[in-house]
Amino acid sequence: MRLLVLIWGCLVLPGYEALEGPKEISRFEGDTVSLRCTYREELRDHRKYWCRKGGLLFPRCSGTIYAGKEGQETTEGRVSIHDNRQELSLIVTLWNLTLQDAGKYWCGVEKRGPDESLLISLFVFPDVLEGDFHRLGTR
Repeated sequence: MRLLVLIWGCLVLPGYEALEGPKEISRFEGDTVSLRCTYREELRDHRKYWCRKGGLLFPRCSGTIYAGKEGQETTEGRVSIHDNRQELSLIVTLWNLTLQDAGKYWCGVEKRGPDESLLISLFVFPDVLEGDFHRLGTR
């Protein structure tokens, strides 16, 4: 019985997620955002990816970008992804954000069975004022 309680505790206690990172990010259009998804040691050699959440009834990835080999950064359009295996982190950067970039994205790790993933909501606000003075309070 103690073993069952120990296993259950490990599965539901906070901090045991396979991937950790921001749940929500807010930026203005034209900005650059860089985020870090950290993963557990046992996922170090697994393939990592970044994708936009699609599908209504069945969630799926669209526009998937896979991390390159250790030390290599992969860039597609305005997005780059880098798997830093020494720091156990996936770094994703999006440049020159547009309002259309707003949405839900996954940091993911392929593995046998269901992938490990972290859902991140990106909010992009219109840059309605000319100049950068409207951002003084956010930097």
